[in-house]
Amino acid sequence: MVPQILFEDKDIIVVVKPRGVSSQSSSGFEEDMVSLLKKHLGKDAYIGVIHRLDKPVYGIMVYGKNKKSTELLSNELRQKNIEKSYAALVEGLPLKNHGELRDYIKKYDNNTSKVVDKNTIGAKEAVLNYEVIDSFQIEDMCITRLKINLVTGRHHQIRLQCASHGFPLLGDHKYNKRLSNKKFEYDKVLALAAINLSFIHPKTNKRLNYKIDADF
Repeated sequence: MVPQILFEDKDIIVVVKPRGVSSQSSSGFEEDMVSLLKKHLGKDAYIGVIHRLDKPVYGIMVYGKNKKSTELLSNELRQKNIEKSYAALVEGLPLKNHGELRDYIKKYDNNTSKVVDKNTIGAKEAVLNYEVIDSFQIEDMCITRLKINLVTGRHHQIRLQCASHGFPLLGDHKYNKRLSNKKFEYDKVLALAAINLSFIHPKTNKRLNYKIDADF
């Protein structure tokens, strides 16, 4: 498997992570993005992980090709200067055509997160903005297409926040409770994709923007 490369120079590489592939090195025998990129760049290549996507999510990612670029981009991420947009299909229709979701999230050891009270030990604030693009019907259910901009980057943030606010993602076998009783054709894959990534190049200081279309 060779991931789609959107941009590459001596400092960074921008790629499209496929579904089912981990963003960083994994302990199992499955290929991950770091091992895939080393097949392209060489087994001794430096691959700096800057941000992550859930394994079942596909979309645009940037990796550093040296320590300095990785540190600079990681700092930009902490400063919230890296902009990320997602496309999602959710069940139901949000009350507003655009709005903000703001919660406190805690990650647990079983690779799940929960919305908790802000005073809970380990709780972190999670913020995203959404916009309704369109909606349609599947059988007797309203499906809405959203564009989502992440303000923070918490564990399973989009999936958890959408579910907790009453519009879970199609194909989300972890947070969509409907899937335990009934499944649709769309539920074969998680309907979530990182479609836009914008950041300042760590060496040239020019803003770079990359976009792809969602396949759902």
